[in-house]
Amino acid sequence: MNGRVRSFSGTTRRSSRPTTTRPRRRSTVPAVFISIGSPAPKLEADAFARGEQRRRIALGEFRGSWTVVAFGVRRFDAIELAELEEAFAADGAVVLATTPSDWHEAESLYRSTSVRFPLLTEVGEARRITMIVDPYGVVRHVGLRRTARETLRSLERLLGASTIRSAA
Repeated sequence: MNGRVRSFSGTTRRSSRPTTTRPRRRSTVPAVFISIGSPAPKLEADAFARGEQRRRIALGEFRGSWTVVAFGVRRFDAIELAELEEAFAADGAVVLATTPSDWHEAESLYRSTSVRFPLLTEVGEARRITMIVDPYGVVRHVGLRRTARETLRSLERLLGASTIRSAA
């Protein structure tokens, strides 16, 4: 109708100008293309961490530590990971989680929970995928996440394999 709207009286009038909104900047990680042995993807997003101010965190900041990245966490995933956070830390690993939710939604969901690790917000990957990155920034594990305990076992297998390799 070329921008014209018919009113009830039968006359046509021009509609308001079309509005354009800028798309929200989302961090996206093509998880399908993350492969074992490849460099960790560039991932940077605003993060919610209980008791801290809003800040941007990049995966590269954790180089030098084993890093467990849980993509597409739901509330129960985050709470389950939080229950095992000390076990991950005892193995020398840092836990990060990502959510498609925005920062304010993450704050309202997690501010009164036991979750202490950073939640990277507005990350486009919503599937429940876990990636484990070694201290050198190389992806050592990618898989669908069923439980946090299973993720911890995967990390411990990798740590055992790296200890054997370094001893040889």
